[in-house]
Amino acid sequence: MEFSIDKKDLLKTLAMIQTLVERRSTIPVLSNTLIQADEAGITLTATDLETATRLHFPASVTTPGQASLSARKLFEIVRELDDFEIHFTKQENNWVTLTCKKSTFHIAGINPEEFPPLPRFHEDDFRPFPAHQLAEMIERTAFASSTEESRYNLNGVFFEPFTVDDQKNIRMVATDGHRLSLVDKPCSEFSNLEKGVIIPRKGLLEIRKLLGDAGENDVIHLAVSENNFVAKKNKTVVLTRLIEGDFPDYQAVIPRENDKKIQLSREEFTACLKRIATMTTEKGEGIMFQIEHGSMVVSSSSHDFGDASEDIDIDYGAEKIVIGFNGRYMLDALGAMRSEELVLELKDNATAGVLRPVGDEKYLCLVMPMKL
Repeated sequence: MEFSIDKKDLLKTLAMIQTLVERRSTIPVLSNTLIQADEAGITLTATDLETATRLHFPASVTTPGQASLSARKLFEIVRELDDFEIHFTKQENNWVTLTCKKSTFHIAGINPEEFPPLPRFHEDDFRPFPAHQLAEMIERTAFASSTEESRYNLNGVFFEPFTVDDQKNIRMVATDGHRLSLVDKPCSEFSNLEKGVIIPRKGLLEIRKLLGDAGENDVIHLAVSENNFVAKKNKTVVLTRLIEGDFPDYQAVIPRENDKKIQLSREEFTACLKRIATMTTEKGEGIMFQIEHGSMVVSSSSHDFGDASEDIDIDYGAEKIVIGFNGRYMLDALGAMRSEELVLELKDNATAGVLRPVGDEKYLCLVMPMKL
Protein backbone atom coordinates (compact mmCIF):
# COMPACT_ATOMS: atom_id res chain seq x y z
CA MET A 1 0.00 0.00 0.00
CA GLU A 2 1.33 3.41 -0.96
CA PHE A 3 -0.46 6.73 -1.31
CA SER A 4 -0.18 10.49 -0.77
CA ILE A 5 -2.83 12.69 0.75
CA ASP A 6 -3.42 16.29 1.76
CA LYS A 7 -2.91 16.80 5.51
CA LYS A 8 -6.10 18.82 6.02
CA ASP A 9 -8.32 16.14 4.45
CA LEU A 10 -6.78 13.39 6.56
CA LEU A 11 -6.84 15.39 9.81
CA LYS A 12 -10.53 16.28 9.41
CA THR A 13 -11.41 12.63 8.85
CA LEU A 14 -9.32 11.36 11.77
CA ALA A 15 -10.92 13.94 14.07
CA MET A 16 -14.38 12.60 13.21
CA ILE A 17 -13.63 9.07 14.42
CA GLN A 18 -11.90 9.88 17.72
CA THR A 19 -15.07 9.57 19.80
CA LEU A 20 -15.80 6.19 18.25
CA VAL A 21 -12.58 4.24 18.64
CA GLU A 22 -12.05 2.31 21.86
CA ARG A 23 -8.93 3.68 23.55
CA ARG A 24 -8.80 1.03 26.29
CA SER A 25 -10.48 -1.85 24.54
CA THR A 26 -9.70 -5.44 25.47
CA ILE A 27 -9.74 -6.02 21.70
CA PRO A 28 -6.70 -4.06 20.40
CA VAL A 29 -7.96 -3.72 16.84
CA LEU A 30 -10.94 -1.64 18.05
CA SER A 31 -8.47 1.12 18.96
CA ASN A 32 -7.40 1.20 15.32
CA THR A 33 -8.71 2.59 12.08
CA LEU A 34 -8.73 0.46 8.97
CA ILE A 35 -7.11 2.29 6.04
CA GLN A 36 -7.99 0.99 2.59
CA ALA A 37 -6.44 2.42 -0.56
CA ASP A 38 -7.74 1.79 -4.08
CA GLU A 39 -8.11 3.59 -7.38
CA ALA A 40 -11.02 5.66 -6.06
CA GLY A 41 -9.06 7.04 -3.10
CA ILE A 42 -8.82 6.28 0.62
CA THR A 43 -11.42 4.79 2.96
CA LEU A 44 -11.08 5.00 6.77
CA THR A 45 -13.21 2.76 8.95
CA ALA A 46 -13.62 2.78 12.74
CA THR A 47 -15.96 0.74 14.96
CA ASP A 48 -16.69 -0.16 18.56
CA LEU A 49 -18.83 -3.12 17.39
CA GLU A 50 -22.02 -1.15 18.16
CA THR A 51 -21.44 1.86 15.89
CA ALA A 52 -19.21 2.14 12.85
CA THR A 53 -18.14 4.96 10.55
CA ARG A 54 -16.72 4.55 7.07
CA LEU A 55 -15.34 7.70 5.45
CA HIS A 56 -14.04 8.05 1.89
CA PHE A 57 -11.90 10.86 0.50
CA PRO A 58 -9.62 11.42 -2.49
CA ALA A 59 -5.93 10.59 -2.49
CA SER A 60 -3.16 9.82 -4.95
CA VAL A 61 -2.83 6.05 -4.72
CA THR A 62 0.31 4.43 -6.13
CA THR A 63 -0.22 0.91 -4.77
CA PRO A 64 -3.61 -0.35 -3.50
CA GLY A 65 -3.71 -2.13 -0.16
CA GLN A 66 -4.82 -1.83 3.43
CA ALA A 67 -3.40 -1.25 6.89
CA SER A 68 -4.66 -0.98 10.46
CA LEU A 69 -3.14 1.74 12.68
CA SER A 70 -3.92 3.30 16.06
CA ALA A 71 -6.55 5.96 15.34
CA ARG A 72 -5.54 8.10 18.30
CA LYS A 73 -1.79 7.98 17.62
CA LEU A 74 -2.24 8.65 13.92
CA PHE A 75 -4.44 11.66 14.74
CA GLU A 76 -1.82 13.03 17.17
CA ILE A 77 0.93 12.65 14.57
CA VAL A 78 -0.99 14.21 11.68
CA ARG A 79 -2.21 17.09 13.86
CA GLU A 80 1.37 18.19 14.58
CA LEU A 81 2.66 17.92 11.00
CA ASP A 82 3.15 20.93 8.76
CA ASP A 83 0.47 21.64 6.17
CA PHE A 84 2.02 19.61 3.39
CA GLU A 85 1.23 16.39 1.56
CA ILE A 86 1.66 13.23 3.63
CA HIS A 87 3.05 10.04 2.10
CA PHE A 88 2.14 6.56 3.42
CA THR A 89 4.00 3.37 2.60
CA LYS A 90 3.19 -0.02 4.12
CA GLN A 91 6.20 -2.07 5.18
CA GLU A 92 6.61 -5.66 6.33
CA ASN A 93 4.92 -6.95 9.49
CA ASN A 94 2.07 -4.43 9.05
CA TRP A 95 4.22 -1.39 9.89
CA VAL A 96 3.61 1.85 8.00
CA THR A 97 6.10 4.60 7.18
CA LEU A 98 4.65 8.11 7.18
CA THR A 99 6.64 11.00 5.73
CA CYS A 100 5.82 14.69 5.51
CA LYS A 101 8.43 17.18 4.37
CA LYS A 102 11.45 16.29 6.58
CA SER A 103 9.50 14.30 9.18
CA THR A 104 9.45 10.50 9.16
CA PHE A 105 7.43 8.16 11.40
CA HIS A 106 7.49 4.37 11.53
CA ILE A 107 4.14 3.27 12.98
CA ALA A 108 3.37 -0.23 14.27
CA GLY A 109 0.15 -1.68 12.90
CA ILE A 110 -2.08 -4.72 13.28
CA ASN A 111 -2.98 -7.22 10.60
CA PRO A 112 -5.91 -5.52 8.77
CA GLU A 113 -7.55 -8.92 8.31
CA GLU A 114 -8.34 -8.83 12.06
CA PHE A 115 -10.50 -5.72 11.65
CA PRO A 116 -14.18 -6.66 12.15
CA PRO A 117 -16.29 -6.46 8.98
CA LEU A 118 -19.11 -3.93 8.89
CA PRO A 119 -22.71 -5.16 8.91
CA ARG A 120 -24.19 -5.49 5.47
CA PHE A 121 -26.84 -3.11 4.23
CA HIS A 122 -28.83 -2.86 1.05
CA GLU A 123 -28.79 0.20 -1.17
CA ASP A 124 -32.47 -0.31 -1.98
CA ASP A 125 -33.34 0.28 1.70
CA PHE A 126 -32.19 3.90 1.72
CA ARG A 127 -34.73 6.70 1.87
CA PRO A 128 -33.99 10.44 1.44
CA PHE A 129 -34.51 12.73 4.42
CA PRO A 130 -33.83 16.49 4.78
CA ALA A 131 -30.44 16.72 6.49
CA HIS A 132 -31.21 19.91 8.43
CA GLN A 133 -34.41 18.38 9.82
CA LEU A 134 -32.59 15.26 11.02
CA ALA A 135 -29.90 17.41 12.65
CA GLU A 136 -32.62 19.39 14.45
CA MET A 137 -34.42 16.24 15.59
CA ILE A 138 -31.24 14.74 17.03
CA GLU A 139 -30.34 17.95 18.87
CA ARG A 140 -33.86 18.16 20.32
CA THR A 141 -34.00 14.59 21.64
CA ALA A 142 -30.63 12.92 22.22
CA PHE A 143 -29.86 14.94 25.35
CA ALA A 144 -32.89 13.43 27.13
CA SER A 145 -31.88 9.78 26.63
CA SER A 146 -30.56 7.79 29.59
CA THR A 147 -26.88 7.08 30.22
CA GLU A 148 -27.56 4.40 32.84
CA GLU A 149 -26.53 0.97 31.58
CA SER A 150 -29.26 -0.67 33.66
CA ARG A 151 -31.92 1.14 31.59
CA TYR A 152 -30.72 -0.17 28.26
CA ASN A 153 -33.94 0.44 26.35
CA LEU A 154 -33.75 4.13 27.33
CA ASN A 155 -30.14 4.54 26.11
CA GLY A 156 -31.34 5.69 22.73
CA VAL A 157 -33.97 7.63 20.80
CA PHE A 158 -37.21 6.05 19.61
CA PHE A 159 -37.69 6.50 15.84
CA GLU A 160 -41.33 5.96 14.92
CA PRO A 161 -43.50 6.56 11.84
CA PHE A 162 -47.14 7.55 12.40
CA THR A 163 -50.06 8.98 10.46
CA VAL A 164 -52.49 11.74 11.48
CA ASP A 165 -55.31 12.86 9.14
CA ASP A 166 -53.62 11.07 6.21
CA GLN A 167 -50.41 13.03 6.92
CA LYS A 168 -47.44 10.69 7.30
CA ASN A 169 -44.86 11.75 9.88
CA ILE A 170 -41.74 10.59 11.65
CA ARG A 171 -41.31 11.04 15.39
CA MET A 172 -38.24 10.93 17.60
CA VAL A 173 -38.66 10.53 21.37
CA ALA A 174 -36.13 10.22 24.17
CA THR A 175 -36.52 9.85 27.92
CA ASP A 176 -34.41 8.95 30.93
CA GLY A 177 -37.37 8.57 33.26
CA HIS A 178 -36.98 12.10 34.66
CA ARG A 179 -37.61 14.06 31.47
CA LEU A 180 -38.85 13.45 27.96
CA SER A 181 -38.28 15.19 24.64
CA LEU A 182 -40.44 14.63 21.55
CA VAL A 183 -40.30 16.07 18.05
CA ASP A 184 -42.31 15.35 14.89
CA LYS A 185 -41.56 16.05 11.23
CA PRO A 186 -43.62 15.29 8.12
CA CYS A 187 -42.17 12.30 6.29
CA SER A 188 -43.65 9.60 4.07
CA GLU A 189 -40.46 7.65 3.45
CA PHE A 190 -40.53 5.29 6.45
CA SER A 191 -44.15 4.19 6.38
CA ASN A 192 -42.87 0.68 5.57
CA LEU A 193 -41.61 0.27 9.14
CA GLU A 194 -43.97 -2.01 11.04
CA LYS A 195 -43.05 -0.40 14.35
CA GLY A 196 -40.61 2.07 15.80
CA VAL A 197 -36.93 1.31 16.43
CA ILE A 198 -34.55 2.48 19.18
CA ILE A 199 -31.39 4.15 17.86
CA PRO A 200 -28.47 4.35 20.33
CA ARG A 201 -27.53 7.82 21.50
CA LYS A 202 -23.86 7.34 20.57
CA GLY A 203 -24.76 6.31 17.04
CA LEU A 204 -27.07 9.30 16.62
CA LEU A 205 -24.35 11.68 17.77
CA GLU A 206 -22.01 10.17 15.15
CA ILE A 207 -24.70 10.76 12.53
CA ARG A 208 -25.07 14.34 13.78
CA LYS A 209 -21.35 14.88 13.11
CA LEU A 210 -21.81 13.49 9.62
CA LEU A 211 -24.58 16.03 8.94
CA GLY A 212 -22.33 18.99 9.76
CA ASP A 213 -23.79 22.41 8.96
CA ALA A 214 -26.60 21.02 6.83
CA GLY A 215 -28.45 23.48 4.61
CA GLU A 216 -32.14 23.40 3.74
CA ASN A 217 -31.46 21.67 0.42
CA ASP A 218 -29.07 19.03 1.76
CA VAL A 219 -30.27 15.43 1.87
CA ILE A 220 -29.14 12.49 3.99
CA HIS A 221 -30.08 8.93 3.04
CA LEU A 222 -31.31 6.68 5.85
CA ALA A 223 -32.05 2.97 6.08
CA VAL A 224 -33.22 0.47 8.65
CA SER A 225 -31.41 -2.61 7.43
CA GLU A 226 -31.77 -5.83 9.40
CA ASN A 227 -30.77 -4.81 12.96
CA ASN A 228 -28.98 -1.59 12.03
CA PHE A 229 -29.78 2.05 11.42
CA VAL A 230 -27.65 3.41 8.56
CA ALA A 231 -27.00 6.98 7.43
CA LYS A 232 -25.21 7.76 4.18
CA LYS A 233 -23.94 11.07 2.89
CA ASN A 234 -22.12 10.86 -0.42
CA LYS A 235 -19.58 8.06 0.18
CA THR A 236 -19.51 8.35 3.96
CA VAL A 237 -21.57 5.87 5.97
CA VAL A 238 -22.46 5.63 9.67
CA LEU A 239 -24.01 2.39 10.94
CA THR A 240 -25.31 1.77 14.44
CA ARG A 241 -26.83 -1.38 15.88
CA LEU A 242 -30.41 -0.91 17.02
CA ILE A 243 -31.24 -1.37 20.68
CA GLU A 244 -33.35 -4.44 21.30
CA GLY A 245 -36.35 -4.23 23.59
CA ASP A 246 -39.50 -2.17 23.88
CA PHE A 247 -39.57 1.57 24.33
CA PRO A 248 -41.89 2.59 27.19
CA ASP A 249 -45.38 3.94 26.59
CA TYR A 250 -44.29 7.56 26.45
CA GLN A 251 -47.80 8.77 25.59
CA ALA A 252 -48.97 7.73 29.06
CA VAL A 253 -46.62 10.18 30.83
CA ILE A 254 -47.41 13.26 28.76
CA PRO A 255 -49.94 15.27 30.85
CA ARG A 256 -53.14 16.26 29.05
CA GLU A 257 -54.62 18.56 31.70
CA ASN A 258 -51.88 21.17 32.23
CA ASP A 259 -54.23 24.13 32.01
CA LYS A 260 -51.97 26.73 33.66
CA LYS A 261 -49.87 28.25 30.89
CA ILE A 262 -47.10 30.80 31.34
CA GLN A 263 -45.50 32.45 28.30
CA LEU A 264 -41.86 33.44 28.74
CA SER A 265 -38.97 34.88 26.80
CA ARG A 266 -36.63 31.95 26.18
CA GLU A 267 -33.55 34.13 26.43
CA GLU A 268 -34.67 35.83 29.65
CA PHE A 269 -35.79 32.56 31.26
CA THR A 270 -32.53 30.80 30.32
CA ALA A 271 -30.39 33.62 31.73
CA CYS A 272 -32.41 33.59 34.97
CA LEU A 273 -32.05 29.83 35.43
CA LYS A 274 -28.31 29.97 34.79
CA ARG A 275 -27.89 32.61 37.48
CA ILE A 276 -30.00 30.75 40.04
CA ALA A 277 -28.32 27.41 39.19
CA THR A 278 -24.94 28.78 40.29
CA MET A 279 -26.09 28.23 43.87
CA THR A 280 -26.94 24.56 43.40
CA THR A 281 -24.57 21.60 43.62
CA GLU A 282 -24.04 18.55 41.46
CA LYS A 283 -26.01 16.49 43.97
CA GLY A 284 -29.23 17.26 42.13
CA GLU A 285 -30.53 20.10 44.25
CA GLY A 286 -33.58 21.55 42.57
CA ILE A 287 -34.80 25.01 41.69
CA MET A 288 -38.08 26.27 43.14
CA PHE A 289 -40.72 28.11 41.11
CA GLN A 290 -43.30 30.15 43.03
CA ILE A 291 -45.95 31.25 40.55
CA GLU A 292 -48.79 33.60 41.40
CA HIS A 293 -50.56 36.67 40.04
CA GLY A 294 -48.17 38.48 37.71
CA SER A 295 -45.01 36.98 39.20
CA MET A 296 -42.76 33.94 39.03
CA VAL A 297 -40.04 33.80 41.70
CA VAL A 298 -37.23 31.42 40.78
CA SER A 299 -35.02 30.42 43.72
CA SER A 300 -32.47 27.89 44.94
CA SER A 301 -30.97 27.05 48.30
CA SER A 302 -27.85 25.07 49.08
CA HIS A 303 -26.46 23.99 52.44
CA ASP A 304 -22.96 24.40 50.99
CA PHE A 305 -23.22 27.76 49.22
CA GLY A 306 -26.28 29.75 50.27
CA ASP A 307 -29.35 30.82 48.34
CA ALA A 308 -30.49 32.96 45.43
CA SER A 309 -33.79 34.21 44.02
CA GLU A 310 -35.03 36.22 41.06
CA ASP A 311 -38.47 37.57 40.17
CA ILE A 312 -39.81 37.41 36.61
CA ASP A 313 -42.91 39.40 35.62
CA ILE A 314 -45.45 37.12 33.93
CA ASP A 315 -49.02 37.29 32.64
CA TYR A 316 -50.69 34.88 35.07
CA GLY A 317 -53.90 35.10 37.02
CA ALA A 318 -54.70 31.58 38.24
CA GLU A 319 -54.07 30.03 41.65
CA LYS A 320 -50.63 29.93 43.23
CA ILE A 321 -48.31 27.04 42.38
CA VAL A 322 -45.06 26.17 44.14
CA ILE A 323 -43.12 23.50 42.22
CA GLY A 324 -39.52 22.30 42.01
CA PHE A 325 -37.54 21.20 38.95
CA ASN A 326 -34.03 20.00 38.25
CA GLY A 327 -32.33 23.12 36.89
CA ARG A 328 -30.03 21.26 34.51
CA TYR A 329 -32.95 19.41 32.95
CA MET A 330 -34.78 22.68 32.38
CA LEU A 331 -31.70 24.31 30.85
CA ASP A 332 -31.13 21.33 28.55
CA ALA A 333 -34.69 21.67 27.28
CA LEU A 334 -34.34 25.41 26.74
CA GLY A 335 -31.08 24.85 24.89
CA ALA A 336 -32.88 22.62 22.39
CA MET A 337 -35.40 25.33 21.50
CA ARG A 338 -34.97 28.03 18.89
CA SER A 339 -38.09 30.18 19.25
CA GLU A 340 -37.94 33.54 21.01
CA GLU A 341 -40.96 32.72 23.16
CA LEU A 342 -41.96 29.52 24.95
CA VAL A 343 -44.84 28.30 27.07
CA LEU A 344 -44.50 26.48 30.39
CA GLU A 345 -47.58 24.32 31.00
CA LEU A 346 -48.38 23.24 34.56
CA LYS A 347 -51.21 21.60 36.49
CA ASP A 348 -50.01 21.26 40.09
CA ASN A 349 -46.80 20.56 42.04
CA ALA A 350 -47.04 16.78 41.46
CA THR A 351 -47.53 16.77 37.68
CA ALA A 352 -44.80 17.05 35.06
CA GLY A 353 -44.21 20.47 33.53
CA VAL A 354 -44.24 20.77 29.75
CA LEU A 355 -42.20 23.27 27.75
CA ARG A 356 -43.29 24.12 24.21
CA PRO A 357 -41.83 26.69 21.82
CA VAL A 358 -44.41 29.24 20.72
CA GLY A 359 -45.41 28.65 17.11
CA ASP A 360 -44.05 25.08 16.98
CA GLU A 361 -46.64 22.46 17.87
CA LYS A 362 -44.35 19.63 16.78
CA TYR A 363 -41.97 19.81 19.75
CA LEU A 364 -42.31 19.44 23.49
CA CYS A 365 -40.07 18.73 26.43
CA LEU A 366 -41.41 17.31 29.66
CA VAL A 367 -39.65 17.57 33.04
CA MET A 368 -40.80 15.71 36.13
CA PRO A 369 -41.16 17.79 39.32
CA MET A 370 -38.87 17.44 42.33
CA LYS A 371 -39.71 17.47 46.02
CA LEU A 372 -37.80 20.34 47.64
